[in-house]
Amino acid sequence: MKRLLLLTSTIFLFAAVASAQTNKADRAINKANNSVNSATNSVNNASATGTNAVGAAANAATQTKALADQVSNLFGGKKKSESAIVIKVPGADRGKLKQLCAALKECPGVDARGLDYDDGQQTITLDRYKGKLNDLLDDLEKKTPMVTDNNVHTSKSDNTITINL
Repeated sequence: MKRLLLLTSTIFLFAAVASAQTNKADRAINKANNSVNSATNSVNNASATGTNAVGAAANAATQTKALADQVSNLFGGKKKSESAIVIKVPGADRGKLKQLCAALKECPGVDARGLDYDDGQQTITLDRYKGKLNDLLDDLEKKTPMVTDNNVHTSKSDNTITINL
């Protein structure tokens, strides 16, 4: 009988210790989950704050530009409009794109700093051009024999020139 009582007591003791350890582990896991949730919330709040700051900066920049344009117009300082132009050259290799870029740099109204080409996309992007699309095309025809009336198409709606080589 003593043995049975000792065995029962020992089993009860082990069960109590195991239950206590399980509760400790559960509390540790809950604490870790709470820490992760708190960190996630902090990241989300920081992201929202950053997004708001970027939006505020963009709005400030837009308002500043609008104000500068108004002041410029008050003093009669009208500028020619500047617009980006994409020149599509399907079938062109890197050498032909370089030749076209060199010819574009010589055209009046072209800002060479805003001129870039992408041989993978077979395009040339001209960020800043003061003037009309057709004037640029006429100047480009004079500068390079690759561009003729027969192989060029313009699209004023999306401000593109397509040169089929």
